[in-house]
Amino acid sequence: MAVSGNQTTASARADATQRYNTAAMSLHWLIAVLVVVQVCLGWWMNEVLPEHSPAKAGVLATHISVGVTIFLLVLVRIAVRLIRPPPPLPDYLPAWERLGASATHLLFYLLMLILPLTGWALVSMRPRPIHVWGLPWPHLPVVPSLFGTPPQRPLVEQLAHVHVFILIWILAINLALHVGAALMHQFDGKPVLWRMIPGLRPPPR
Repeated sequence: MAVSGNQTTASARADATQRYNTAAMSLHWLIAVLVVVQVCLGWWMNEVLPEHSPAKAGVLATHISVGVTIFLLVLVRIAVRLIRPPPPLPDYLPAWERLGASATHLLFYLLMLILPLTGWALVSMRPRPIHVWGLPWPHLPVVPSLFGTPPQRPLVEQLAHVHVFILIWILAINLALHVGAALMHQFDGKPVLWRMIPGLRPPPR
């Protein structure tokens, strides 16, 4: 009995080292929800609401606030990751999948920094003040040197196209790969969701 108890304790400790910490879990799910909300707001604003309407202006204000919030939370998430490195992926995943998962995570971090920065640059090209949840927010300082004063329209249109279409599609594809792989492994005997969802149990050993 004592040996069995010791084995159970050792197994529990090993499982704990393969789970993300509470701060990482909380930031992961908060950012994930905000990213989905942000994509929906962007679609609604650009595809549904009429141009120059009060409704579109209101959605844009919320879109800006959510974008800055995501940017700040991602900076905190990176700091947490540096202080508490993420646990290694389980050994039962093949090496190519572990490499793919690392590449997907890296791309997510890049996109969640670049998307808010390009959005910040776009709203900084307007003379009107920027507000984040009702509080003043500065214009991006590099905009005049990069895009001219006033900003050159072709450059503005190119950046808007990259922000609204190219980067969003890359994000959507990366998100589909990330979620699809996690769900696939949940049912093929090599689950990984337990590492990021509190309460889920790891697979038996």
